[in-house]
Amino acid sequence: HHLQYLIRRLSASGPDASVGVSFPRCREACMEQMSSTRLASGHEVVHMSEEWLARMGQDQTLYNNGMVRLLPDGWLYPTLFTEYAERIYNFKFRSSDVVVMTMPKSGTTWMQEVVWTMLHNPDLNHPLAGEPIYHRSPEIDLDMILDGKGLEGVSIDHFIKAFHEVCPGRKIEDGMAFQMCELMPDPRVMKSHLPFALLTPHILEQTKVIYVARSPKDVVVSYYYFFRVMKLFTYTGTFESFVKHFMNNDLIYTPYWPHVKQAWQRRDHPNMYFVFYEEMKSDIMTQLRRLNDFLGLNLTQKQLDKVAHQSSFNSMKERGEPIKDMEAFIPDKHKKFGGYFRKGIVGDWKNHFTPELEQEMNQWIEKHASEIGITFK
Repeated sequence: HHLQYLIRRLSASGPDASVGVSFPRCREACMEQMSSTRLASGHEVVHMSEEWLARMGQDQTLYNNGMVRLLPDGWLYPTLFTEYAERIYNFKFRSSDVVVMTMPKSGTTWMQEVVWTMLHNPDLNHPLAGEPIYHRSPEIDLDMILDGKGLEGVSIDHFIKAFHEVCPGRKIEDGMAFQMCELMPDPRVMKSHLPFALLTPHILEQTKVIYVARSPKDVVVSYYYFFRVMKLFTYTGTFESFVKHFMNNDLIYTPYWPHVKQAWQRRDHPNMYFVFYEEMKSDIMTQLRRLNDFLGLNLTQKQLDKVAHQSSFNSMKERGEPIKDMEAFIPDKHKKFGGYFRKGIVGDWKNHFTPELEQEMNQWIEKHASEIGITFK
């Protein structure tokens, strides 16, 4: 799903400019604006220490300008997030919007495809249906990833082309994905890996939100392979170390539990649709019918059948990766680990955990899940 956020690397402002020419210049311009230590959301910005960056950088590629933790929740992001934080927090949502929110590797791309197809392509005849998902359903928080060291030299020509199609006359350095979200035609389908705490507190009064939660064991397995194959991360450590990083909130977009908790607490709001990935896998048609009601669409059963087919794992994998030029993001030596669509199953964690690691993570899950009052299937 969320390779969408990998594509965030800056280029020159013009559609015909060569990729990378103005990347350092634009990045520096963004970084100059990041002196504030408190965000519009009220979070305090704490820069990660050189010791932490050195330790974490031993087995993964980090960011040119380091990373920050946002207190009190502890969210971990590239430092560049602080440049976009206020604009994201004050984003003008509309009543016709649908925002798909998740922790990474929780079924985001799948749900985006479901919702976009239901809203725009229930008869499978939309001319943009063959475009990558980031073109049809951009990620509002994607732009902070442009600072990734691993993206130097990676071509994002297709993303730049999509940006200029959606946002003619706009400047790339003002945020490609953010501006695409602003200028997408209604009804807009947007994606975010941010928690509720970093979005406007009025979001559920303004628009509909669909939140997909997935068992943390399967999330961490999928995240591990994502970190291994993507040039943005090029993770070289062990699976056990990766799980420890995940539980210690030392990976981008963590911590996991507050993210899920904030959505779970809002699950009864009329504009909130909370669903488990496992529920989608076990009975997608039931979820499509519920989404049909939630979105007020009145699609026929025949149309829902088409949506189910179009958004199925095999169909999406057949049609290709969600980002064009995906090959540029995955080195040949890592192809053996799978591409963007790896397995899309429930319970793959059983093939990866040692008994000791499973016990440790079970205790971690039981502690936090019981505090929240949530149960994963």
